[in-house]
Amino acid sequence: MPSRFLRRDAPHGFAEWSDREQRAFDDATLFYDVFRSGAPDTVYAVGPPLKQTFRRFLKRAALTLDGVPAKMREISQSRRASILEITAPVRTPVTLGISHPQLSFSIAIAPDNLHRYADRRAMFTLSRNNTLEWVRDWARFHVETQGVEAIVLFDNASDIYHADALAEVLDKIDGLATFDVVPAPFQYGPIGLGRELTSARYLQFGVFEITRLRFLQDAAGVLNMDIDEMAYTPKGATVFDIAADTDAGFLTLPGSWRYPEPGAPMMHGAHTMRHSGEEEPMYPKWCLLPRGPHLGKSWRTHGLKGVPDQVEEGCGFFHCRMISESWHYDRSEYADLALEPDPLAQSVLVPALTGRAA
Repeated sequence: MPSRFLRRDAPHGFAEWSDREQRAFDDATLFYDVFRSGAPDTVYAVGPPLKQTFRRFLKRAALTLDGVPAKMREISQSRRASILEITAPVRTPVTLGISHPQLSFSIAIAPDNLHRYADRRAMFTLSRNNTLEWVRDWARFHVETQGVEAIVLFDNASDIYHADALAEVLDKIDGLATFDVVPAPFQYGPIGLGRELTSARYLQFGVFEITRLRFLQDAAGVLNMDIDEMAYTPKGATVFDIAADTDAGFLTLPGSWRYPEPGAPMMHGAHTMRHSGEEEPMYPKWCLLPRGPHLGKSWRTHGLKGVPDQVEEGCGFFHCRMISESWHYDRSEYADLALEPDPLAQSVLVPALTGRAA
């Protein structure tokens, strides 16, 4: 939306925000994506939370699908993302029209990709400027050790390569049956730990809703894992197998930091050292059967809202500390920690990523 016409209000105001934090806040995006649902006559529009300004705008606007008057219903489950269900008697609409007394425009409607991921064991993430070798090792590791068959990777405005470069990497992964690299050229949101800032970071929540509704809600299983995270399970089982054996169809993966050997290249396979002191607490990640008991629930970064953790012995993920462009904070400050070898990380990462026995 033109910022001169309409701007989103911040959840707690801008009073204590720096200029940099204010610039990082997405005050202008109406929708991240507009796409057909798996049902005829229905379109989803996913974006940041509408807040008062954008909600008032849409209430005064007339919506159409291919020129046919449409009805709109908000079905959001989160305060950090909006989902609009838009319906009209048009079987496969291609254009959403929005007509407001002061502004009119149209948006191309993308197809859903549910059929391509149906019954696949899938993984997804949001990435920006991650080294292509990191993306390769992350994908190959999970294909080979966890049985991942499909990947949806959202590229958040990388400026050191084009999205085509990511597609070339994934295209060369043996065993990966299908994938999508989805451009996400939007502001991630302000960086910081305070509630005022974290509650104003919208993109990741929107990406999760798009992943669920456009790509993976018919998948056999879904693994949520960032580029610097490597899932592990007991030998002979995958995260998908173990999630399928739970009553909830849901598996919580506790995380722990791992560090590279001194002098080793900054690659996943070198992250076989742990801090010799007390482990830092870390939020978990998860694997889910999307057609299971929690069908239709919104996915969150660290779990499902209202669903207790489902931890199984021997399952977790290694968070590789130096697999990062330090966009959030400078990870090099941890280079002088007292470290010791971790036999588990050695047994999990080394054979899969270096081709040698641990």
